[in-house]
Amino acid sequence: MTIDIRKHLVPLELLDINECKTISDTVAQMENCAIGARMIGEAARMIANWIESGKDPMVIYDDPDPKEVGFNLAAENFAKNLQNVEHGHWALTAEEYASRGFKNPIIVFGHYPRRWHDYLCERGEDGAIFINNFGVAPSWVKDGYFKGFVNADPHLILPILHCCLQERIHKTCFSFSSLMQFWQKSGGVGHQVAHGFETFRQMIEDPEYTVMSGMSGIMTMAKMGGLISHMIDQKWVQAVASTGALMGHGLVEGIGLKHYKYDPQFSDDEYGKQRLNRITDTLEPEENLTAAEMIIHKILKRVPSGKVLSPVEINQLIGKHLNRYYKSGSSILRSAYRTGTPVFVPAFWDSELGNDIETECQRRVVRKLERIYVCPGIDNQLLINIVTGAKKLGVFILGGGTPRNYLMNSAPLIDIINERLGENYYPRVRYIKGTRICPDSMFLGHLSGCTWNENMTWGKTDTVHGRFSEVMADATMIYPFYMAAMKEVIESR
Repeated sequence: MTIDIRKHLVPLELLDINECKTISDTVAQMENCAIGARMIGEAARMIANWIESGKDPMVIYDDPDPKEVGFNLAAENFAKNLQNVEHGHWALTAEEYASRGFKNPIIVFGHYPRRWHDYLCERGEDGAIFINNFGVAPSWVKDGYFKGFVNADPHLILPILHCCLQERIHKTCFSFSSLMQFWQKSGGVGHQVAHGFETFRQMIEDPEYTVMSGMSGIMTMAKMGGLISHMIDQKWVQAVASTGALMGHGLVEGIGLKHYKYDPQFSDDEYGKQRLNRITDTLEPEENLTAAEMIIHKILKRVPSGKVLSPVEINQLIGKHLNRYYKSGSSILRSAYRTGTPVFVPAFWDSELGNDIETECQRRVVRKLERIYVCPGIDNQLLINIVTGAKKLGVFILGGGTPRNYLMNSAPLIDIINERLGENYYPRVRYIKGTRICPDSMFLGHLSGCTWNENMTWGKTDTVHGRFSEVMADATMIYPFYMAAMKEVIESR
């Protein structure tokens, strides 16, 4: 008998910046998001449940660096506040934990000897949390199911958990600026996060900056769309470059439809047969995409056959439609329309949004009409006008790929045009501030691992005189805190 999976679906919820009043509030919302955000949210809830039920969790940390005074002190305070120091140490090695026969739940930071892996995993998915950024996950973790695993540098995660649990258990309140200070002291990726926020803050608070924002990946499926809308509504960024997929899934949430949590009890074959498309640990029902395609059809049926449109123009048409018919909730393209913020999609056809436009074109072909043409190149002049009109040029990037390079490429593009057409055809531009949140390493040798210094060799950045931050982490873990902290900064003026 086939089970109707839709009866078992658990909806994801947009992270609402107005509900991010405390760090604990923010982490609680993250539990209903996806990938890294949900990892943090679920880990915080598990630890709080252990403490409230009298199961004092123990910290296992095999490889403390004596030079990391700030992080070690934070870890010690974290362990003490878990009330698990009766064994005489703020943290145990995996061997110490095993040799003493403890059965307490465990939080395992970073490296540990692999010979103890099976023993540590005996606590089970309800009794252990592993936190590391080198992919050593507990045995129950599988494709799309990450319970008990936080794929991140402990220097990033510990300050979040510390503040969150202090707020939940001991009713102590922390500001988002204090979280940034904890990150600053913790070192590692934590220090990167604090540095990145300060760069972001400087750009937003300086009215001379034109801030470009590039974004790729699972951000809307991970329910960060409301934060992106808020960033646009507040005019913290003046232009956006995105993947078509990110905007396509954002359109789905913009018309009030839901995305859902992936449940590993059902196979991907079953999901596929029931037309539930999986993206990491999220689900996009096919009927959502059908509904979005019909919206595109309504929008484009007024566009004459043979018309040439750019992705920015298409996104403006979608935003205008959403502004008229879907006024409630968060919507990236509605916010972009209302504020006049252009949304570039340089790789337009590589997306569901591109599929919807092509479907409309095929309808016209069947009716013996000329198709609509989409030309991303039309948007190049708009991009050039924005960057050359900036007094100071900054960039805020979530992820990598084509959106990132499209924005960064504007600088060498102008250099090439000037070289071919005349030295002063356009003013020379360089990005002089930038924050990027992306886990891809320089060692991988692909575009998303390109560093700011590498950008400088192409004439994209001025890293000698500017300020640039590389945050090597999953953006869904950090972006909510950046938005909440920036809101706190603005409101404290």
